[in-house]
Amino acid sequence: MTKLFALVMGVNIIILLLLACAPQVAPGPAPTTGTPLLAAPVPAPVATVSTEETAWQKIVEAAKREGLVTIYGGAEFSGDGGRRTIEAFRNEYGIRVDLLITGGRQGFEKVKIENQIKQPIADIVTLGLSSQVELSLAGMLNSIWQDLPELRNRDVFKVNPMYTPNGDVLNMAVSLAGVLINTKRVNTQDEPRSYLDLLAPKWKGNMILSDPRSGSGGGFAWFAEMRYYKLLDDDYFRRFARQEPILWGGASSEANKMVGRGEAWLFPYAETVAVSSIILEGAPLKLLGMTEGSSLLTDPISIIRGAAHPNAAKLFINWLLSRKGQDVYTREQRADSVRKDVPDFVDPRVRLQPEPQKLLPRTYEVAEAANRYHKEGIAESIFGKK
Repeated sequence: MTKLFALVMGVNIIILLLLACAPQVAPGPAPTTGTPLLAAPVPAPVATVSTEETAWQKIVEAAKREGLVTIYGGAEFSGDGGRRTIEAFRNEYGIRVDLLITGGRQGFEKVKIENQIKQPIADIVTLGLSSQVELSLAGMLNSIWQDLPELRNRDVFKVNPMYTPNGDVLNMAVSLAGVLINTKRVNTQDEPRSYLDLLAPKWKGNMILSDPRSGSGGGFAWFAEMRYYKLLDDDYFRRFARQEPILWGGASSEANKMVGRGEAWLFPYAETVAVSSIILEGAPLKLLGMTEGSSLLTDPISIIRGAAHPNAAKLFINWLLSRKGQDVYTREQRADSVRKDVPDFVDPRVRLQPEPQKLLPRTYEVAEAANRYHKEGIAESIFGKK
């Protein structure tokens, strides 16, 4: 053991002597604060996609595969501005939009028949509000608001984007309704200021009214709202009926054009959105506000339950309610947007003159009352059987 210990100690002494004789090496530079060249790469942050975003992306992809959306109603999309709106959507998503311009009751009956035979053609309806509320109550519309990303932030909307409580009828623009006159047929001094003025002899046979007995359209909306707000009674409408207005059974958009052509002098209930395109195209038309008040409307839009192209329909409505879609639609239609972040594009030529002092909101309750009036046959008792 003593010899082994002496041997180990001798080896250690030799190692120490060798180290003492070795040349001294200067210390290397201190490490820099930058990223070393051979450092392991830092992985890029992984983008997180929410469940809602994933679900919506699937809807968008399915919509592009469907490639088509069909709209019944169409007064809002019938002019040049409406066509340019449709083109903007098609250019962005490559989806075709087919448009069937039809009156509210005609469109309603067509949708009902398609529902009964389970062969829907319409995907979207922009029929009159009463017709859409009736479709809602009959369970023929699809509540889609929870699927639309644009409706997740309600604070950007200046009006409630959902018209019906369950959200199957949505609002796409704000509009006013007033009396539409042909300025070549009606002199400034003869312009009516009150609906009572329409009972004067000079208007007999010179007015057009979308048939209020149909339960939809501007004529019926005027009749129902004036009655609901107790501004005009049934006796007034009996006297108005004796003025022998043309009771127009087609779409209100065509009645507006007939006034523009001078085939009628006056239409008691025309919406700013529906007439803006023909006014801006140069038709001799003017919208008048009446002392009784002017209707404040939100243009309704909805999706048919069992639609053939449900995803394309959702994509179209979501785009229409987006800031980009609203900018296109309201700019082209010279309308007032439902959103706070989109300016009012209403052209001065389309505004009611004078500016209305009283607005009559077209609420869900008004629409329910209107449907009740129709079922009770009140308009037929006044204007006669169809």
